Amino acid sequence: MESSAFNRRAILAGASLALFGVSATKAQSGELMTDPDILNIKNRLLTLDLRGKTLTTEQKYFVLLACVTTQALPEAAHEITLKALHAAVKPVLIKEAVYQCAPYVGIGRVEQALIGVNKAMGESGIKMPLPSQATVSDADRLEKGMAVQIGIFGDRIRKMHETATPETYNLIVKDLSGYCFGDFYTRTGLSLKDRELVVFAAISTLGGCEGQLRGHINGNLHEGNTKQNLIDALQVMVPYLGFPRTLNALAQIQEVCKSAK
Repeated sequence: MESSAFNRRAILAGASLALFGVSATKAQSGELMTDPDILNIKNRLLTLDLRGKTLTTEQKYFVLLACVTTQALPEAAHEITLKALHAAVKPVLIKEAVYQCAPYVGIGRVEQALIGVNKAMGESGIKMPLPSQATVSDADRLEKGMAVQIGIFGDRIRKMHETATPETYNLIVKDLSGYCFGDFYTRTGLSLKDRELVVFAAISTLGGCEGQLRGHINGNLHEGNTKQNLIDALQVMVPYLGFPRTLNALAQIQEVCKSAK
């Protein structure tokens, strides 16, 4: 009798939820639960006009998007995209900030984030797909990628290519220069300065990649981002980044900037 009554209540609850377009499965998974304390803290930390003072509004959203993309968080990407669009950040810039993460965090995580980004853009009436920002072909991807890579990191890239062994040539030359830099850094939309800021945000979020992080801190400085810009990026990201990785990245900024003096 008790089991039968429970089943009837579950069926009635599911029917009631369905009237509002919500499945019982979603309700059971906790998606309908609200936690005002954590929500209030999050909203305070995401009040971006009070944080990251040296960054533009666009840059604040770029680094937030990079942070949640690296963690493959579609719901967060959805929320941040809606806020970015409300702040008049152009859709193409939002997409480029997410795309730029791909060679650093993996395409799978980017695809997860794009679920949320595309949902937000659809809800906002933006026609998709957006115009392509690609500028390379199979014929010139490597050449153009190398040009950008050398422009940011200097002639040591040529030396790295020259010393690549047969075993590593395809990975270090064709993929690193052709895919990472050719497919992404050559795209229009974002400036190299903002692409490097996005990459800094993504690698900081990954954690455990200090060598790469130091390299891209130098890349940021070369492209015109300042030490304070990078510190402010961490402040903007900290709600999603957490303090251990924030402090690790801060230590790398301090080390690189001290060595550069």
